[in-house]
Amino acid sequence: MLPYRTTVRACAIEEFDGWVCHDSEEFLYVLTGKVRLYGEFYAPLELQRGDSCYYDASMGHNVISQSQEDATILWVTSLK
Repeated sequence: MLPYRTTVRACAIEEFDGWVCHDSEEFLYVLTGKVRLYGEFYAPLELQRGDSCYYDASMGHNVISQSQEDATILWVTSLK
């Protein structure tokens, strides 16, 4: 498992050049602010401080901040 803390600065899905995907699984935990998790096959998911989710990262995904300020998340990615 690879844990890392990330500052989410993107505020719109259009800021990405396609989906992020990799052969692993991910756990996302919101430390500060609010985020929206976009998944290639699912409706966007709104998460706020203290919320978390677990997903298959081989599915295209992106995360944007929905806060006035940048959001902070803890991501834990499995290593295969």
